[in-house]
Amino acid sequence: MISISVKFDSKKVITALSNDVEQMVRQISQDLFDTIKRFTPVRSGRAKRSWRLRKDRKFSYEVSNHVPYIDRLDQGYSKQARGGITRPATTEVLNRARRRFR
Repeated sequence: MISISVKFDSKKVITALSNDVEQMVRQISQDLFDTIKRFTPVRSGRAKRSWRLRKDRKFSYEVSNHVPYIDRLDQGYSKQARGGITRPATTEVLNRARRRFR
């Protein structure tokens, strides 16, 4: 007599998938943070130095900047970044992420 038993440990699979998703979110967030800093125009350097990346909760990171004029820079006020900051940075990061995670 032959007996074969197949067991599926769903907890291990879910944990592994969760870890993979968390790593992917962390990598994309770090890439966005670095790219936004690169797109930030520099006069005194204050806006570029003021970018912060923090983990908000599981699967969630926040990129922020609290200098009073960051909105104007993001709207293309600076000649160094006529297209703004966040829109071109996000487009670049999304394109990289699509190629990387296909």
